[in-house]
Amino acid sequence: MMTLVELERSLNRAQKLVHTQSAEALQLALSAKTLAQQLKLPHLCAQALFLCAQAHFNFGRYPESLQQLIELNALADQENIARYEGARLNLYARVQYTLGAYHLARDSWNRCLTLPDEAIALESRVQAHIGLGQLYYAHEHYQTALSHHRKAQELASHEDHHLHASILINIAADLIGCAQLDEAYRTLKSALPLVKADQSYRNEGEIYMNIGLIQFLRGDLDRATMSLMVALKINRLHHHQWSEANTMLVLGQCQTAKGELDLAIETLQSALYTASHLGIRHQQASIHAALAQSYTAKLEPELAQRHQIEHQHLRLQLLNEIHQAELETMELPFT
Repeated sequence: MMTLVELERSLNRAQKLVHTQSAEALQLALSAKTLAQQLKLPHLCAQALFLCAQAHFNFGRYPESLQQLIELNALADQENIARYEGARLNLYARVQYTLGAYHLARDSWNRCLTLPDEAIALESRVQAHIGLGQLYYAHEHYQTALSHHRKAQELASHEDHHLHASILINIAADLIGCAQLDEAYRTLKSALPLVKADQSYRNEGEIYMNIGLIQFLRGDLDRATMSLMVALKINRLHHHQWSEANTMLVLGQCQTAKGELDLAIETLQSALYTASHLGIRHQQASIHAALAQSYTAKLEPELAQRHQIEHQHLRLQLLNEIHQAELETMELPFT
């Protein structure tokens, strides 16, 4: 059996590896969780539960991540582990956002911004701003999204390469939404050295995916294809299925623009399978729209209409999660 010192060392190692080597981090955290429970050490058990939830999230195992967070919440009801409240709320919001439960994500992120300092780390406040920015981005309020991500950039420690790179990637996505492609491209390029320093290959895949999107929007289809294939290779190597589906979406759109319609449909169907398996409705909606375009170009109007109807149905579901009027008037603390 591990000693207390070895247990703490194991958890510290899991913390360092959770973004770069999630499989090893998960194994370390699971072992630490079992021992912490046996030794009745609630704070170390809380740390282990959170790391398990984070690792499962990184693998796209959202039900498993939620289960670990439920256990963490139950522990919080029995023990004083207030400092994990912000981290728990933030990760819960990220899972629900990914699954399209926007109202649950919004409520948790807003709660993160109002918790007392002893209940939340600065990093979790920063991530709450990132999350709320993503929520606005999903509803196409790109300028408001950018304001949140700029606030996150202002608060975050630049010594945290992983977090700073994540913020820059989100800022770049907002800028793409605002059609500021040159600034978005520069922002992505500035994030690459941070990713290299942190060895956060999942973020590297996101960067190349967004670079490919910019090249696609500029009409540089060959370069876009190359960037997207690099992103796809990274995402598959590191089991980043959410980003893999996003990359295949843009790649399929690029193939449609090049007239490679059969290949585009195959790529998009693969993206749809991944997004459906993960339960990510906003990705599914976008993929259905792209498939409708591909089938329209292929002169198959019935299939195009079928996918367009699916797109509209999913889009309506997501917009109903948070009514537009509520989103536009929602007061958010920016202090």
